Amino acid sequence: MKSKIFQRLAACSLSILFASQVLIVDNAFAEDTQVSFKETPVSTFRVENLSPGIETDLDYTDWWYCEWEDCHYIFLPSTADRENLMITCAAGDMQICLDGEAVHSGEMTSILSQSDEFTITADGVDCGTLRVMQSNLGCIYLTTSSGGLDALDASRAVTETGSALMLNYKGGLEYEGEIEKITDHGNSSWDYSRKKPYNIKLPAKANLYDMGKAKKWVLLGNYLDHSMLRNKMTFEMSRAAGMEYVMDSVFVDLYADGSYRGTYQLSERVQVQKNRVNIYDLEEETEKLNEQELKNYERVFVNAGRWEYNRDSYKYYDIPNNPEDITGGYLLEFKMNGRYPNAKSGFVTTRGQAFEIKSPEYTTEDQVLYIKNYVQEMEDAIYSPNGCNFLGKHYTDYIDIDSLIKGYLIEEISMDTDSYHESFFLWKDKDAAGDGKLHCSPVWDFDFAYNNFSAVRGNWDGDVGYSWDSNNLFAAFFPISGYNAEDGKNSATYGVSWIGTLYKRGDIVKRTAEIYFENFYPYLKTLTDTEQEGGAILTRIGDEITPSADMNNARWHMYGGGEYKIFGPVNGNNYTECVEFLRNFTERRTDWLAQLWMPFVSEDASYQMGDVNMDGRFNQADLKMLENWLHSKGTLTYWKAADFNQDGKVNIFDFCLMKSALLH
Repeated sequence: MKSKIFQRLAACSLSILFASQVLIVDNAFAEDTQVSFKETPVSTFRVENLSPGIETDLDYTDWWYCEWEDCHYIFLPSTADRENLMITCAAGDMQICLDGEAVHSGEMTSILSQSDEFTITADGVDCGTLRVMQSNLGCIYLTTSSGGLDALDASRAVTETGSALMLNYKGGLEYEGEIEKITDHGNSSWDYSRKKPYNIKLPAKANLYDMGKAKKWVLLGNYLDHSMLRNKMTFEMSRAAGMEYVMDSVFVDLYADGSYRGTYQLSERVQVQKNRVNIYDLEEETEKLNEQELKNYERVFVNAGRWEYNRDSYKYYDIPNNPEDITGGYLLEFKMNGRYPNAKSGFVTTRGQAFEIKSPEYTTEDQVLYIKNYVQEMEDAIYSPNGCNFLGKHYTDYIDIDSLIKGYLIEEISMDTDSYHESFFLWKDKDAAGDGKLHCSPVWDFDFAYNNFSAVRGNWDGDVGYSWDSNNLFAAFFPISGYNAEDGKNSATYGVSWIGTLYKRGDIVKRTAEIYFENFYPYLKTLTDTEQEGGAILTRIGDEITPSADMNNARWHMYGGGEYKIFGPVNGNNYTECVEFLRNFTERRTDWLAQLWMPFVSEDASYQMGDVNMDGRFNQADLKMLENWLHSKGTLTYWKAADFNQDGKVNIFDFCLMKSALLH
């Protein structure tokens, strides 16, 4: 009962935290700020010819008024030659001057190369300060059907169309052509961001920035992450760890209809496709066998209504024809209860774990039942004392355990507060094309990771993790969000997640330690070690995009004080400090996990007496693990921590001594 009360209080406190922090940000922009130069005689100030090596009419930007500094900005891409720019400006019949020098509208000029800050006047009337900043990244120019992204920003129901010009930092052409669709992206990253993220769809596959051909892409705004590196860093960590599919990405500056929008991360989207998750495309094969578009068939809900979330429920489309082989490929995403109803196709296990079927997005009943039953059999095996289900099959018969452990380690290292709630992906190829097992990848969405949001996560066993404390386990203690099987009522409860259940097995902990030191630790050290030649890689990555990040901050004021932080702690007062905050936390996290798991890879390493599950603490969970082992219900890999009487063996006497130690 104590754990139930604690979790409800934690959930309540987090809700209050969300509300209070959003109010802080709103109030920050409502403070009395002197805005002498918001309205000036200058009605137009546009800079053109930003990409001199490309013939286009999209490469221009309008000046932007910064309310925080009461000045105007011109944000230039890396391709702009400040010696040869065209300024188009107007102030009625008044002459516009920069530092007293006349600006002739529509003519090429080098005036913006003379300084980064100017006093702007119109016939001697003071119009304030004009500041000029220039990035060092590639850029994307969008032109939209509505003349800007404001309508989409105001309503995620809006769909934009338009065209785009994409250039690399040297000015080389990456893409020029139509944009079939621009839509909203994300959940929290959309709802709580002033700088919105977007999905874009091209009319045909294109190889953008050498990331492989695809139609669908995403522009991540990273507004909630002041380093803007958490997603990128985690993608690269998963690549270094040898995970099978990794989403590639590049940083760019985004302009839309003349408005500079900030630093964005253009990324591949998680989807079944040759250059993404390269498995058998079951949806494509299903389309070939049916007359209508798959989305036009009737949608069916079993054991739950349209907006309900129930255990052992599923939903599908009443599509008549299936391919002969429906064993794959499937791309699944964990879903939290509240967002599961938005999934087009999906299912919920008997213990309450919800899945959205990302591909096939429109599943037949046979398809959803196949993958639902497959996952259910695996779940039953995971929660059984000996790891086998009623068919006698072990959970390792269903899932590549090393792949799952790598997925867990990404969540544990990053202390992602969305772990196992959202953006945790599993895929299964068809049996004839692969090993017939589920695999974990790709990793996605780490805005709230690495101490960027404060959260408490606990399960029914009483294990609790704190996202802000680098010296504790976190992802291992995530709950599974389901329904109380004891009272049979639809009251939300919290159990122990798949990972939390598996982590109680000593062989899994030992394998976790081995994979950590082999696949993660070396990369993490090069990422964070400031003493190595050239410094920490993470610091260098931050240095590389600092000019763009500073420009982004002038536009959005993401850092500079607590009043501009939406969630979590202040990362820093400038971009360098924000990167250092991330580096320092990751370094501390890396070293603590190494200390925690070292006993599993070194017989000579020290250990804490009683800590048989090796989570860094001696508590009731260790006593329960030993009790299960004594009843032949589990494994005890690091038995030395349970040998309380130091006789070289573990038995009921050690259990009694452990229990006594906990009581006293």
